[in-house]
Amino acid sequence: MSTQVPEPSHPHATSVPELPHDFGQGQKRRAEQRATLVTLLTLVTMIGEVFAGLITGSMALLADGIHMAGHAMALGLAALAYYLSRKHAHDRRLSLGSGKIADLAAYTSALLLGVSTVWLVYESVHRLLNPAELMPREALVVAVIGLAVNLLSAWLLAGKHEHRHAHGEEDHHHDSNLSAALVHVVADALTSVAAIAGLAAAWLWGWNWLDPVIALVAAVVILRWSWGLLRQTAGVLLDREGPDEIRRAARKLLQKNGDTDVVDLHIWSVGQGSWTLVAAVVAHGTSTPEEYRSSLNSIKNLHHPIIEVSYCRQCALARKSH
Repeated sequence: MSTQVPEPSHPHATSVPELPHDFGQGQKRRAEQRATLVTLLTLVTMIGEVFAGLITGSMALLADGIHMAGHAMALGLAALAYYLSRKHAHDRRLSLGSGKIADLAAYTSALLLGVSTVWLVYESVHRLLNPAELMPREALVVAVIGLAVNLLSAWLLAGKHEHRHAHGEEDHHHDSNLSAALVHVVADALTSVAAIAGLAAAWLWGWNWLDPVIALVAAVVILRWSWGLLRQTAGVLLDREGPDEIRRAARKLLQKNGDTDVVDLHIWSVGQGSWTLVAAVVAHGTSTPEEYRSSLNSIKNLHHPIIEVSYCRQCALARKSH
């Protein structure tokens, strides 16, 4: 004969709903639309230049069209990252959300920019040591078209970001993915301006050597931008500690009742303008982990904070004795 063991009863137990797996990446951003539009604009220009180069036999047009293909790939990567971040925002296989997809795309984009600039340095030095025939008028047309497209693309990408601070100000410092796309466009615009100056000098005065020299100067500037973007995105991918102002705000809120000591605190980015934290506190009162989490609600764009609470034993014994 089998006996059935009764399940323990919990008269006060209630079903607690599972927290949504959302780290602020589920909404479609205007930046995604901008990146997609600029990608399409770059692709159309690239196809037009390649066809024009093949029809007219202009190597300058063909070379610029191939050059724009690299930027189209980087811009397309930015647009794809926004889409994938949004699509997988609630995918629980991604423990801390999908936000770092965009940072990974930005890091890859910075690498592509750096590699293309190294190629530009090599080609410029080669042209200085081995001067080649230059067609300044045709190349000027290409440079002016490229500059116009890049200025339009930069204007489209440079719109305001959607993240806001507590007082409503726009936050322009956290979207690495959009920054990477913008750096590509601005870098291309800079090379177009440099090319126009060098080609104009070659056309007017025959200074063919000035074209590769200006390209070298532009390459150095672009390499600095690329290096800065690599450092920024690598820090996010490696879970670098978050901004000091968020750390100070979190510590102040956790200790606001005067009966808590924060013994450990880590804050890091989980996406574009989104943060999470893990804290260990020693409570001298009776505050619960949920109360500590609720105290952090005033910090904008902070998602899923984890609070480990240790209760002071002497404090508990003192309360019992009274």
